[in-house]
Amino acid sequence: MNLHLLKLFVMAVREQGFTRAADALQLTQPAVSKGVRELEEQLGTTLLERQGKRFRTTEAGQVLYDYGRALLAIEREASEVLRGFRNLQRGTLVIGASTTVADYWLPAIIGMFLNRYPTIELKLRSANTDTVRNWLLDCSIDVALVEGAIHDPAVESRPWRTEDMVLIAPAQPAQTSKRLNLEESLWMVREPGSGSREAAEQALHELGIERPKLVELNSNEAILHTVAAGCGVGVVPKIMARDALALKRVRRLHPAGVQLKRTLYRLRLPNRPQSNAALAFEALLGELSRPQKIS
Repeated sequence: MNLHLLKLFVMAVREQGFTRAADALQLTQPAVSKGVRELEEQLGTTLLERQGKRFRTTEAGQVLYDYGRALLAIEREASEVLRGFRNLQRGTLVIGASTTVADYWLPAIIGMFLNRYPTIELKLRSANTDTVRNWLLDCSIDVALVEGAIHDPAVESRPWRTEDMVLIAPAQPAQTSKRLNLEESLWMVREPGSGSREAAEQALHELGIERPKLVELNSNEAILHTVAAGCGVGVVPKIMARDALALKRVRRLHPAGVQLKRTLYRLRLPNRPQSNAALAFEALLGELSRPQKIS
C-alpha cells in the first residue's frame, strides 16, 4: 500500500473534502482526488461514495480510515523520535577507554558533554588497550580512547593527546637516593596489551636494562600503592601519581636520557557510520585536544 496515497485518503476523510485536504497538504484539489482514485484502484475496492462534490466513506473506506489514521500517527511519532536523535535530544553513547583515560582524563569531559546534551544516556566501559580495541571491532562501543598504539589494519588510530609519565620509587631520605640501582630493582608493570606496559618497556629499553625483574599488576593504582609500600619501582601516568608525589608517599626519579611520555589515541572503524551522539563527543574532544599542563 502506498503510504502517500493513504495519507491523501485519510486527510480527505478527516477534512470532509478534497479542497480542504489539498489546502492542509499544500497540494492541488485534483491531485488529492486523483490520488484517492489511484488508491481505490490499487486496493480493488471503493473507499468513497461520491455524490457531486460531497462523499461519504464506504464500510471498507471507514475501516481503512481507522487503520490509516493509526498508521500515520505512528509515522509522525517515528519522525519525532528520529528528529530527537538528529538533534541529540535522545540516544545512547557507549565510550570504551583504557583505565587511566577513563579514571583521570574523561570525568571532566563527560561532565561537559552531559551539560550540553543532558538527555543522552552515556555509558563508560574501561579495560586495557587491547580489550577496548576488541570492543570497537565488535561494535559494542561507539567511541574508543586508548593509551597504547594499535597496529591493526581494520582500525584507524589517531593521536589524541600526549601524556607525561613518571618513574616512581619508594619515598626515602634524599641522602640515600643514589643507592637505588634500577637494573637490580623490581619493576612493577601492567599486563601485556596495556599502554602503561609499553611505556615501561620503552623506559627499560632506553635505560639499557635487558633482563629486568618484573612484577605484573593489573592497574596503575596497584603499581603506585605497591611502590609506596616500599617495593620496587614503576612507570605510571603523572596525572594519577601527582597526589602521592605531593604527599611524599613516593618519589620521582629523573633518569638521564629517558623520555617518559606516551601518546593517547582515538580509535575508529573507517567504514562504520557514527551516531550523532558519537560525532558530538568526538567534536568535543577536538575542542579540548590541547593537553593541559599537569604540575
